[in-house]
Amino acid sequence: MRRENLQTFLDSSPTARLLRSDLAPYVLDFFQQTFKSGERLVWGQTELKSHLTLYQQTLSATPARGLQGSPDRYLTQWVDAAWLKRYLVAHSAEPQYELTRHAEEALRFVDAALSRNSQLVGTESRLRLVIETLKDIVRGASADPQQRLAYLRAQRASIDAEIAAIEQGQSVQTYQPVQVRERFQTAVELLKTLQADFRAVEERFQSIAREVQLRQSQGCASRGEILGAALAAEEELKSKDEALSFYAFVAFLFSPTEQAALIECINQLQQLDALADQADALSHLRRMVPALLAEADKVMRTTARLTATLHRLLNAQSVAHRARLATVLHDIREAALRLGESSIRPDIECPLAVDLDLGSPWARTFWTPAATFEHAIEAAAPVQSTEALAMATTFARMRRLDLPRLRNTIREITRDGDSHTLREVSERFPISGGVVELLGYLQIAHDDGHIIDPNQTETILIPALHDTDSIQLSVPRTVFIPPKTISKTKTGRKPK
Repeated sequence: MRRENLQTFLDSSPTARLLRSDLAPYVLDFFQQTFKSGERLVWGQTELKSHLTLYQQTLSATPARGLQGSPDRYLTQWVDAAWLKRYLVAHSAEPQYELTRHAEEALRFVDAALSRNSQLVGTESRLRLVIETLKDIVRGASADPQQRLAYLRAQRASIDAEIAAIEQGQSVQTYQPVQVRERFQTAVELLKTLQADFRAVEERFQSIAREVQLRQSQGCASRGEILGAALAAEEELKSKDEALSFYAFVAFLFSPTEQAALIECINQLQQLDALADQADALSHLRRMVPALLAEADKVMRTTARLTATLHRLLNAQSVAHRARLATVLHDIREAALRLGESSIRPDIECPLAVDLDLGSPWARTFWTPAATFEHAIEAAAPVQSTEALAMATTFARMRRLDLPRLRNTIREITRDGDSHTLREVSERFPISGGVVELLGYLQIAHDDGHIIDPNQTETILIPALHDTDSIQLSVPRTVFIPPKTISKTKTGRKPK
């Protein structure tokens, strides 16, 4: 790993932002309880808000002081931070929410770190798993029939020897309790990793569907070209390694025989005395089959939406509708051309707004000629890779000014009907975006008709970020007033 790549990842990755967030313990715990502890992967907005409200009520009974704001504000922030994905579906009138791959990566990282502190580190089982996997690769990649026969005969001889030993009354060799727990933990860790790996294929299918819908809406290509591009992209996806592995997984998991054998194996594991203290892992294992089926079904629904998009594209009725629309637009253009060439002008009425505020004519500036520029073609200079990486790193560190989020914060703090100063807002909702966010508050106060008193000042503390120190700034005293007060006192002119 290069230092520049690590710096860019830590500055721009939503996964890193989630792990470094002050509210990370509460957000990750809420995500784990809501999206990972059951069989449900997608939640509607009403139900998710209800779950978040109940979670906040449980926090209020403890000394913890996290997630004290409005559930709507937190859901919006988590979507903007790329921790939750929000979208609409045809059968529901409200948005649906699910975890993004960035949130999945953060949950997997934290779970692995905590598990290593509380569970034994399985070295022997992992080594055997590695060796068996390598041997399986050698056997499966070889097309030599003699080598395959030698392996099968050796396996048969080992099985026959074990059968003969048992028939002669010898004791059956079993795993020690520590070996059972070690192998069980390895299997559970692999299962958690598997459940977090479905997002790559799903996101790729969603990108294909968006591309098809975009080309269809633009109308820049024929139906055949759009269909050909979509089918080519889908075929390319199905030929990739992750897609081949996913479809093999679906064929294996959706087999009734394999499901029954897997459920029977899980039931037998629950009877082992060596795993009596593994209640959480056993609970996670009991949800294994339903959870994997839900994950696979979700990805399959994404492919079904792609198929529905192609079906609408080939629908003859929609094609005829588009043809009629094109004909109407063509007739409108022809009528406009004929009207422009005719000498008879129809009577056209134009309503005038007579209540407009007129300014002084002396306020207009004198005419000045437009500036002229000489067009010079500069020679193309090669861009150094180090300079490009430095510019990309600087661009990744730039912070976006989110004015809608700041307005939501102002509405939240003035909801009680009282006015609050900018300093009170910054103390209740600490500034996380640096000086740019402070300027955003001042811009909103100017644009929305709040009170700005240039004769008084107040000191605002901007907390330290990962690459800067905390600073204090003196700004004009700004008072944010409730929306109803603004509507009564606003005179139509913005404050200077």
